[in-house]
Amino acid sequence: MNPVIARLLAGAATTAAAVVAKRAVELGWQRVTGDTPPTAAKVTDDRDLRDLIIWAGVLTASVTLARKLARSSIDRLADEP
Repeated sequence: MNPVIARLLAGAATTAAAVVAKRAVELGWQRVTGDTPPTAAKVTDDRDLRDLIIWAGVLTASVTLARKLARSSIDRLADEP
């Protein structure tokens, strides 16, 4: 595969994977907690802060994993003759 095309595909795939992962985690959070994901503006007590820290960790891990998997899939395709 042409290296330029591979880079473009990798960028598109990782971006799409990040968007899908974020949306999936948002839906999961809403389903489990019954509330929208927390934001810094909503933090008023220790419980809100705890939820925000958990949310940030889960979101970061999910998006990072999704991007890594998408990138490795594209890299494997690019290495094939």
